[in-house]
Amino acid sequence: MLKVSLNLAMITALSLGANAAQAATDAMGGTLTGNIGVASQYILRGISQTYNATYDKSGPETTGPAVQGGLDYTTKDGFYAGYWFSNIRYSYADLNPKNTKPHTNSVENDFYAGYNGKYGDFGYILGGTIYYYQPGWESLGFETKLGLTYQDLTLTAQTLLNDVTYGNKGDTYFLLAYSTKMPRDFTLTGQLGAYMYKKDGKFIGQYVKDASGNLIAEGKSAAFRHATIGVSHPLAATGATWGLQYIIGGDNRYGLKQDNALVGTVTLTF
Repeated sequence: MLKVSLNLAMITALSLGANAAQAATDAMGGTLTGNIGVASQYILRGISQTYNATYDKSGPETTGPAVQGGLDYTTKDGFYAGYWFSNIRYSYADLNPKNTKPHTNSVENDFYAGYNGKYGDFGYILGGTIYYYQPGWESLGFETKLGLTYQDLTLTAQTLLNDVTYGNKGDTYFLLAYSTKMPRDFTLTGQLGAYMYKKDGKFIGQYVKDASGNLIAEGKSAAFRHATIGVSHPLAATGATWGLQYIIGGDNRYGLKQDNALVGTVTLTF
């Protein structure tokens, strides 16, 4: 279970960091914003990260909520940088074969930066992300981001640059996203996500076999991961926004079908 003190420390750090840095960022011509929120569950690229890690084996499988937040810095010239975190319901430290005792659930930490360029209705994105899990084992990931935009449409490709316990070097995630303003301050979003996979890596192989060597599953070279439709709306003048997403699950890298899910969120921006 993620400790409450950890979440409170992160929330406090985000708030203090935003307040302390605001004057400096204004002087540099940039904007610093923070956000903190809660989601009914955390689904990453079509797969739940808060599913069935801790539950009563005599009862039904369960999902759990996620506390999430971050800081974003942007400039008028198009440069951006930021940090984002979320709890998950498993520990990357437990993947270490030398581990002798279970660890607390990991926290995902994303550090990202890049540039958004624009020419008329068209635009482009050049950036990258570092993924750091604590506690973790062989889970520090580096990913590039390339994207094209046209009005309300965005197409991005994110490629993993190193082998980690959750992916192989060269795995590429493609996302087609649409977002538009609706009447009465509603925002409508839609997403289609897919993966191209490298079948063999340091930690993930093309084949999954049991203790007797029998084939359980064979890795795919590509897979549809999810289709998502969502709606969001501000909560009066509070600075908070509620959102609701319906996610149609695709396949993971071994062809295992993911469940559909309805996810609710409430996020405060400051």
